Amino acid sequence: MERGEDVLHLVGDVVVESADPFDPESRTAELPRPGGPIGPVADEFDPLVPPSGSGLRGWFDRFRGLLTGSALPLLPVGLLAAIPMHFFVGRVDDTVIAAPALLDLLGGFGLLLLPLMWLAYFTVSALPLVISLAGVVAVAVYRATLGATPRPAAVWRLVGYRLRALWLWFAVFGVITQALPLLLTADRLGPAVAAPLAVGLTVLSTGVLTFTGVLGCVVLFERGHGRRRAVHLVSLAPLGGLIVASLAVTVLPRVVDAAWGGFASTVVAVATVLLWAIAALVAYCQGRRAEGPVTSRSLYAELSAPELD
Repeated sequence: MERGEDVLHLVGDVVVESADPFDPESRTAELPRPGGPIGPVADEFDPLVPPSGSGLRGWFDRFRGLLTGSALPLLPVGLLAAIPMHFFVGRVDDTVIAAPALLDLLGGFGLLLLPLMWLAYFTVSALPLVISLAGVVAVAVYRATLGATPRPAAVWRLVGYRLRALWLWFAVFGVITQALPLLLTADRLGPAVAAPLAVGLTVLSTGVLTFTGVLGCVVLFERGHGRRRAVHLVSLAPLGGLIVASLAVTVLPRVVDAAWGGFASTVVAVATVLLWAIAALVAYCQGRRAEGPVTSRSLYAELSAPELD
């Protein structure tokens, strides 16, 4: 055998660790392997993900498209969220009224049950947000990827095993937005602070809903990530539309309740929460697009990936 003929040349693979996207000092990067999976290629006409750099106009185009295309498929989601919305959301005062009855019925032991009642209330009152966001995400991603309306079994398969973590996050933030109005009232602080207090609590509730909308999408799509990841995406996405939707959830049901009663307030609350969920999904997708290529199909793949223990 002549030298240089039929010689097997072995070239070792370059081993490079994956770069940490949150570490600005990272000097490593992941190199593509021949024959490996191809990353998502951004599509300017993706029905779910706004184009890069499109700003609020791109957000509104995708929001309007999801709203017109998914209104009927989201009707069962709204009906399911309406039950806990009507009986629990905005009823925290009932637990305070129940305190004297518990005291008369069970004596001093009855007051020990009051914190448990509040805990149960805050947990159940977060359920409409959980149902709405999970339902919107599953229906919108499924339709954007496969072009059909998913059956209930398909919706459950996409988001069912992540509802527990989503519910826990929303219950924790619900304590902030619903417990403070009980502690900070005009009766305690004086009538002079009534108007500034109402404005401050509205701003706080709107801010919490804006953040938790993106956080909820992070929990649904990206296992193992939470608050820090949501903060990062919030810094990348234009939030004007999501802030308006969050403000509507905070203000409109209360106004309708004062004018037309609880049933009308529930209808408006369910509608505004569904709009908030759509706004949160589009804002999340816009934040992801600012990082790099992402498509409806890649999001569907993330959502349908099996949960690892």
